This record gives sequence, structure tokens and C-alpha cells, in this order.
Amino acid sequence: MFEGVFPPIPTPFVDGEVAHDKLSENIVKWNQTGLAGYVVLGSNGENIYLSEAEKRAVIVTAREAIPSNKLLIVGTGRESTKLTIESTWTAADLGADGVLIVTPSCYKGQMTSEALYRHYISVAEASPIPIVIYNVRNLRGSTSHRRW
Repeated sequence: MFEGVFPPIPTPFVDGEVAHDKLSENIVKWNQTGLAGYVVLGSNGENIYLSEAEKRAVIVTAREAIPSNKLLIVGTGRESTKLTIESTWTAADLGADGVLIVTPSCYKGQMTSEALYRHYISVAEASPIPIVIYNVRNLRGSTSHRRW
């Protein structure tokens, strides 16, 4: 379904507030490229630092600036399945074409394979739009990462 390049875009701020005009200006510039769409409210989109109202406003601003021939993927992952589903429905209602969900990590000891399977299946079955699972590999303990 998703084909092409979808950069995770930053959410700009001025004086600690979301700069919606700057977000729109950036997207309008990027629209002139061959990008297939955008990932909004990912980790470098400041997702975890924004209130739900701010997140909704960012989605609206982005959707208005993104033409119909480019896709909008919104980061909706939360630490609970219920909140992830609610956020996913909100993003869909505001015009998202797909969502990016993260692996819950707050209670790592309880994030068994079965728990994660139930989380992802529940979100996928409840979502009205496609989901993309975003898994960030933790490099601690990896042989390719050393502390100097």
C-alpha cells in the first residue's frame, strides 16, 4: 500500500509553541519534491511532548498543506492499547491515510511476545486505516555499540 519515501518531519516551535505557519511552509516546500508523503508526529515530530489538542492541531495543519496525491502518516502510538486505538481513530477522522505505532515500552518486563501480539492485533483490528509498526532497536548491549 505505502510505496515511496515518507520522511519523518519535525514539528517546528517558536517561543515554546507549535509554529503552524512554519509547519505549513515546510510542507509546501517539500511538496515540490518526489516524496510520496510525510510522517507527522513521529519521534522527531515531538509527539510525546505535545498535548492531545496540540497533536490534533498539528494533524489538521499538515493535512491542509499536503495535497491529495501525497499521503499523511501520523504517529499515534501510546503506552496503552486503548489510547493507541483512540489516537488512531482521531488521526483517521482528521484525514490521516495511515498511522505509525510504536512498541509500548514503559513496562518492559510485561512486554512479552504474547502481550505485544495482542497489542498489535487489537490496534490493527480496530484501526479504520493501515498501520505501520515502528520498532526502534535499543543498541545497549549490542556488540556493535561500545562505550568509549
